[in-house]
Amino acid sequence: MNLLDAWANWQPASAPFILERDRDILNSKQSTDTVVTYRSWREACGAPDFCALGDRRLHLGLLPQPFFGDVRRATVYILLLNPGLGPGDYYGEYEVPNYRAALLANLKQEFRGASPFPFLNPEFAWHGGFNWWHGKLAKVIGRLASARRVSFSEARSHLGSVIASIELVPYHSPAFKNAGGLVRKLKSVDLARRFVADFVLPRVQSGEAIVIVTRKVAAWNLPERPGVVAYSAAQARAAHLTPESPGGLAILRHLRAAE
Repeated sequence: MNLLDAWANWQPASAPFILERDRDILNSKQSTDTVVTYRSWREACGAPDFCALGDRRLHLGLLPQPFFGDVRRATVYILLLNPGLGPGDYYGEYEVPNYRAALLANLKQEFRGASPFPFLNPEFAWHGGFNWWHGKLAKVIGRLASARRVSFSEARSHLGSVIASIELVPYHSPAFKNAGGLVRKLKSVDLARRFVADFVLPRVQSGEAIVIVTRKVAAWNLPERPGVVAYSAAQARAAHLTPESPGGLAILRHLRAAE
């Protein structure tokens, strides 16, 4: 079973939200400082350590985010480490039904209407994920708008239709800690790596797509070849996607060549 099939068939009945193949590994961590499971917005915001600095636990009360965007049809892939976490995540998933529905639709790769990349969709502009992605890509969107002679909104929608992100680890944390070698042990990590190797890289080799690896470059274990942009350790700290950055420049060149 590949990455997309595994998550499309996953049934998130109740927290902790864990891919079945990861359950034994993550259940064994329940008594440690590696994971935490809050089952409501009230429980999360009422916790004594809510939004505390230095939290590196995986938050299993939130839906995993193994990828975003139309992963089969995207031509720009951005590879990351794991989804971050802010107060808007718990509020959105437990208090905003259309936001949670969008996350579940993304897992099943079922898209309707607006941009398939949720965090370039203004409907979710209140969420920290939109602020993060939009902040990273706003200047690239502006360049696209100028080059295509369209509005900023139209350029953003177009980018949202061709971009996808894939996380090495699908579970949220404010900061990541590879406790007990989780990256090596989690089956979801292996699914992400194999999908990139088996599906994404052949499209890169044919010139159809590009890959930008902003975080945990060594763990993704990608070959050096045209179309693969791997950030250095210094570049990965900020993971800029401005037009002057390696990734932003690659996006602009790729989309211009595709016109």
